[in-house]
Amino acid sequence: MPAFLRRLVRLALLLLLAVSGIVTELVVFPLISAARRRAIIRHWSRDLMSACGLQVRVQGGGIVDGRPLDKIAPGCMLVANHVSWLDIFAINSLATSAFVAKAELRRWPVAGWLAALAGTVFIERARRHAVHQVIEQLRRRIREGFPVAVFPEATTTDGSTLLPFYGNLLEAAIAEGAPIIPIALRYLDAVGEPAAAAAYVGETTFLESLWMILGERELVVEVHVLPPVPTGERNRHDLARELRRLISFGLGLPQAGTSPGTAAGSRAASR
Repeated sequence: MPAFLRRLVRLALLLLLAVSGIVTELVVFPLISAARRRAIIRHWSRDLMSACGLQVRVQGGGIVDGRPLDKIAPGCMLVANHVSWLDIFAINSLATSAFVAKAELRRWPVAGWLAALAGTVFIERARRHAVHQVIEQLRRRIREGFPVAVFPEATTTDGSTLLPFYGNLLEAAIAEGAPIIPIALRYLDAVGEPAAAAAYVGETTFLESLWMILGERELVVEVHVLPPVPTGERNRHDLARELRRLISFGLGLPQAGTSPGTAAGSRAASR
């Protein structure tokens, strides 16, 4: 199928998904439990990935301690490397989670709406004390048994390396004594090579990224779910370094830089 025809078909599918999602939110969600809403979002995310031409390939079946991710994730923090805006939906297709994202994401068509629906915590990076407020919101979600997910690189890469991890938002898991589940993400094209089209980097806009993705014949996102890491009374910087090492090893990637940053505010999901 020519690329332009693939784009037309996939755009039509995305439009149908958006409409069905809006109807579901307005009509169905008020009548069902939070657990059922999370299940619907999980299936919706799978459909979105499929409509975009992506196959989610979970390494090891996504089984952690003998249970699938959606069963073990509640009350945990998920920590992943960051390549694309698709990362949110790849993870949500396995376990609906509350992500931390820049406030601008809320205004994105379709993606921003679903992110908000899934319980995303939006951060205003220009505001003082924004990170502390986000940490408190993450702690509340953990206590409620809602999985939370962060991208501690604070920005995206092209997937060929791993940036230093910021440890700020890990404080939420440490304060609640919640385990952290490392997740390693890798995007491949139809021939099994790293997929440049999936990377959301540089000055690429959301619409440009979407256009490139929809034109690809086939894309695969490999999701490596690694064993949980206990937090206890861990130092956030040491914990950030350990998580980075585990994800880097899981993907066989070099680690750019030498140590995690200590900036006043994490820019999780900033691209």
